[in-house]
Amino acid sequence: MLQQKKIGQGRRKGFAIVLSALMLVWVIPMVGLVIDVGVMYSIKARLSAACDAAALSAARSLSTGMALLDQEAAARNRAETFFKANFPAGTLETSNRTVTVTLAETEAKVRTIRVSGSAAAPVYFMQMLGSNRTIVSAMGEAARRDVNVMMAIDRSGSLETSGSCDDVEEATKVFSNMFANGRDKVGFLTFGGSYRVDYQPTKYFKISPSVTEQLENLYPGGCQGWTGSAQGLTMAYKKLVEVAEPGALNVLVFFTDGRPNTISADWNVRTDSSGTGSTSRCWDWQGNVPAGNAAWNPVNQIYRGWVSSGGDGIREIGAPPLPISGVEAQLVEIPVGYGGPSKTAGSDCFYRSNRPATDDIAYYPDRDMYQNRTNTGYKPVDLWGSGPYNGRIRQDVQLTRENAAINAVDDAAQRIRDKVDNPNVTVVVHAIGLGDVGAEQHELLKRIANATDSPIHTVNAPTGMYVYAPTAAQLMSAFQKIGGEVLRLSK
Repeated sequence: MLQQKKIGQGRRKGFAIVLSALMLVWVIPMVGLVIDVGVMYSIKARLSAACDAAALSAARSLSTGMALLDQEAAARNRAETFFKANFPAGTLETSNRTVTVTLAETEAKVRTIRVSGSAAAPVYFMQMLGSNRTIVSAMGEAARRDVNVMMAIDRSGSLETSGSCDDVEEATKVFSNMFANGRDKVGFLTFGGSYRVDYQPTKYFKISPSVTEQLENLYPGGCQGWTGSAQGLTMAYKKLVEVAEPGALNVLVFFTDGRPNTISADWNVRTDSSGTGSTSRCWDWQGNVPAGNAAWNPVNQIYRGWVSSGGDGIREIGAPPLPISGVEAQLVEIPVGYGGPSKTAGSDCFYRSNRPATDDIAYYPDRDMYQNRTNTGYKPVDLWGSGPYNGRIRQDVQLTRENAAINAVDDAAQRIRDKVDNPNVTVVVHAIGLGDVGAEQHELLKRIANATDSPIHTVNAPTGMYVYAPTAAQLMSAFQKIGGEVLRLSK
C-alpha cells in the first residue's frame, strides 16, 4: 500500500512538470508582450510630449515675420526644431522618426497648429510572432487667437519730472512688436488732460507708417498735462468695440504713473451771485453761437472740456495732432459750435489756464461726458448742502475733485466689464503702474484690471493683470510680462 502511494505521487509530479512546460509556451509570449507594450507606452509618452511642446512653441512663434507666409514658415521650422530636440533620433532605440506640421484657420480668427510625430519602436519578445518593429504615433495641437490690442498711455507732466518718457517709448515699442503683423491689430492713444488717438488699430502695424515709428514720437515736446484716466480708458475701450471681430482676443493695456486728477465733462455755468456768468466766452458749445459772441445763458449754455483738480480753466478735450508725415492723429470731441480762431490765454476766454474754473462752473456733474459716474462708488465726494446746487458735487474742494476723477475711471473699468457698448465684445484690461504711486493707486489699478487680488475681483468677468514697475528701468520687463500674458491667453 505504501509503495503504491509513492508511485501515484510520482506520476502526479510528472504531470505537473509536463503541464508547466506546456503553460510556458503561452506565458512567455504574454510576459514578452507586456514588456514590449511597456516600451511602446514609454515611446508614446515621449512622442506626445515632443508634439505638445512643438505645437505650443510654434503657436508662440506666429508673431515672427512681416508677412503671413513668413510667420507660417517660422512656425513650422520652430515646431520641427522643438520636436527633434525633445525626441532625438534613436530615442529608446527607435528608428524612422518622422514629424509633420500643419497649420490651418480652424475657425474665425483662430489658427491651429497640429504636430504629428511617429517612430518605429523596437520589439523583443514579439519577434516570436514575426514582428521586428511597430510604428508608434502621437499628435499635439495648439491654437492661437488673433489679438486686438489697444494701449492707453499716460503722457502727463509727472513722466517728464521723473525722466521716464524715453523709457515708456522703448518699452511700448518692444511690446507692440510681440504681435503678428497681418493678423493681430495694434493701436494706441495717449492721455493727459486731453486725449489723442495717435495710431488707429490696424493689422499692418509693422509696415510704414508703423506703430513703432509713431511711438518714437510718443511725446513731442515732452510729457505734459494732467491725468484724465477715465477718458483715456474709455476711449481705448471704444476703439476695441469699433474693431468688433468675433473670435479675436480684445486686450486693453492701461499705463499710468499717477493718480487721476481730472475729468472731461459738459459743465454748467454758475447762476448764483458769486459766479461770473456775464463774461464773454470763447464759444457756446450747445447753443451754436459764433466764437466771441457766446453770451451767458443759464438755461442751456454748457461748456465741454476738462478741468484739472487744481481748479484752473476748462480746456479742449482733443489734443493737437502729431506732426508726423503719413499718420493722421484723430481729433475728437471738439465742441460743435466753434467756428472761429483759437483765443489766447490772456483773452477773456473760458478755455484758458489763468482763470479758476471754479469761478465759472456750477458744480461737478454726476457723470462725465462718457457716462462714467463721479459721485458714487469708490471714493467719497462732498455735496452742496443748500442753495441752488443742493445735492450736487462741490467744485470748490480739491480732494472732492480728485475723488470724482478716481470714481470716474473706476466706473469706466466696471462699464468695460459690463460690456456696455457692445454685449458681444469682451475686453481684458491689463494695467501697469510706474513709480511710487502709493497703496491707494495700487488698489485702483488692481480694480481697473479686475486682478485676482483686487478687493472687488469679479470671477465671472475677464481677469486682467496688474504689474508694478517701481522705476522707469523696470518698465521694459513690465510691458513684456503683460505681453507674455496676452499671448498665453491667446492660445
